[in-house]
Parts: sequence; C-alpha cells; structure tokens
Amino acid sequence: MQLPNHLVSLPIGGIGWLIALASLAWAVRIAPWPALRAEPMRIHLVLLAVVFLTGMWTLSATLMPGLTLHFLGVATVTLVIGLELTLIAGLIAAILSALLFGHGLAITGWTFLLSAALPAAITYGITRASQRFLPPNFFIYLFIGVFLSAVLGVLAHGGGTALLVMALGLYDGDIVWNNYLRILPLLAFSEGVINGMLMTALALVSPQLVISFDDHHYIDGR
Repeated sequence: MQLPNHLVSLPIGGIGWLIALASLAWAVRIAPWPALRAEPMRIHLVLLAVVFLTGMWTLSATLMPGLTLHFLGVATVTLVIGLELTLIAGLIAAILSALLFGHGLAITGWTFLLSAALPAAITYGITRASQRFLPPNFFIYLFIGVFLSAVLGVLAHGGGTALLVMALGLYDGDIVWNNYLRILPLLAFSEGVINGMLMTALALVSPQLVISFDDHHYIDGR
C-alpha cells in the first residue's frame, strides 16, 4: 500500500505499527533459530525472500492513491520458509519498499499487515488444515495449500485495503468497488497460478528447500 504520510492519520498509522511490531516480536520469539544456525542455506532463503517480496510489491499499478494492484508472492514464501520467518522478511520488505521508493512510512505497518501478515496466516492455516484433514496427495497440496491460499490471500489483502482507505476517509464505498474491488478477482486468480507454478517447480526440483513439503509424504508410494 502506497500513501504519503500526510494522508495517514496518526491514530490509524500508530495502530498499524503497534500490531506490526507485536507480530514481529511474536515471530522473533518463536522463529526456528537453531534450525537456521544448523542450515545456513535457510538464512540465504530468508534474505532472498526479502528481495523477492520487495520486488513483487514495487512492481505495481496504481489505480488511485492508496489503491494499487500488485502480486504478493507471500504464499510461496510462507510455504518455503515458514510463517514466522515470513513475518520477519515481510516487515523488512515493507520498510525497504517505503525507503527505496519514497512511499510514506506512516502506512508501512498496515502495508506489512495486509501484504504479508494476513496472507501468510491464511496460507499457513489452510496448509495445516489440508495436511491434517485431507489425503496426502501432491495435487491437494498444490490446489489447496498453494493455489487456494494464494487466491484467498489476495482477496483478503484487497478487502483489508478497501476498508482501510475508507476508514482514512479517502474514498467512499462506490468508488472503491468500481475502481478496485471489481478487478481484484482477476489478480487473485493470476496470483494463484503464479504461486502454483513456482511451488510446483520448487517441490519437484528442490523439495528440501520447501519447509511445508515432504516428498516422501506426498509423492513416494502414491
């Protein structure tokens, strides 16, 4: 989300930052630091995730101030490095995007929450539920854990963005619906396809890099 600082009220900007910092504290507290020290490649994946998310979020089309369309990429990152590290990488990416491209820092807390934390939580929840309640099938992993979670993540991001710009008093509901929300399903479907392609390649070529995927569980003997 891109908004200059003067369009963001102090209370709303402060609430976003408070929730973002609380999310970061939780992620830092329970992140798998021993596993990262044991596997330095995981640290490189986290750094790559920061670069990947920053690039995805800055390649955007601005429809109106505060209403932008861009791919999230969060479903892929969450499935590869896990929820906690995605939250850490996502906040760093949100801050970098604001600093490098002149976006206001006041809205950055909400940018992190809507572009990273919310989609990541959706991906994590859907993947865990599918692993618990559905058969261990590779196509279920792709269509439910990857495609569906990516689609729902974009829709949640868009819905949250719409509510936020209306709470800031920038636009009314009709303007947001006609100029933003009606286009969102097209972006959501594309997001699901792109994340599906990325995760298919990673799961088949380098399954050891994907923390959410066990090739023995999903493929071997099935």
